[in-house]
Amino acid sequence: MPLVSAAILPHGGAAIPGFKEGKADFSEVRRGMKEAVGMVMSREPQTVVIASPHNMRVENNMAIVTAENYAGKLEEGSRKVTVARKCDVGLAKSIYAIATKRRMPVVAVNFGTSSGPESKMPLDWGTMVPLWFFPRRVKVVVVTPSREIPWKDLMKMGECIGQASRLTPTRVSFIASADQAHAHSKSGPYGYDEAADEYDSRIVKLVKRDRLGSLMRFEPALIERAKPDGFWQMLILMGALKGKGLKPSCYSYSCPTYYGMLSAAYV
Repeated sequence: MPLVSAAILPHGGAAIPGFKEGKADFSEVRRGMKEAVGMVMSREPQTVVIASPHNMRVENNMAIVTAENYAGKLEEGSRKVTVARKCDVGLAKSIYAIATKRRMPVVAVNFGTSSGPESKMPLDWGTMVPLWFFPRRVKVVVVTPSREIPWKDLMKMGECIGQASRLTPTRVSFIASADQAHAHSKSGPYGYDEAADEYDSRIVKLVKRDRLGSLMRFEPALIERAKPDGFWQMLILMGALKGKGLKPSCYSYSCPTYYGMLSAAYV
């Protein structure tokens, strides 16, 4: 079945009620995420393929997690959130098989035991924060891009995800877990660079205008200065959307702290 929906979602931990990031107001981020996830879920996906920049990072290779289970925990003071999901192992292995056949730089990774309850990959904040907004019944496949490989290969990985989705009767959505530029504040860990405003403005415009293909024309120097962590996941999204006819709706963009956060859905 063709991909039924997709989204760009941020992963700032303060989007989850009860968590904080200094005095920053994440209410707009939270609202946008809830609305975007609601639109994604309106297409009744049974599995979400989520690309995170913070999970299993393999130099010069993209990773597809084939562990049967995922689990992670976020803590801040007395506030604790646990996110646990089942992996759609069949879909994960299908994506890997298709990508391998196309000679893509990709590896399948597991954790703990080869199968069973102890086959459990730890979740990172790039997966836990978006997945917190999804129903527990939805299965998951986690993929992690590589920043060392050509952009066209990341786009092709998205095409592999789209092809695997067509070959399964399962209704599948794709989520690019993507914070935008990280250089919006002098007090932030990356300092301030005016490139951050330029980068985020361009991203928001191209999403609203349904022109993700314009990502391929971004200047590497701009990306380096702006310090996004979502560019590579959005390249995968671009490939996954190819030929699907899904159209974007932007629900929020805000920058309550040093990095920009965009929520958008494709249905």
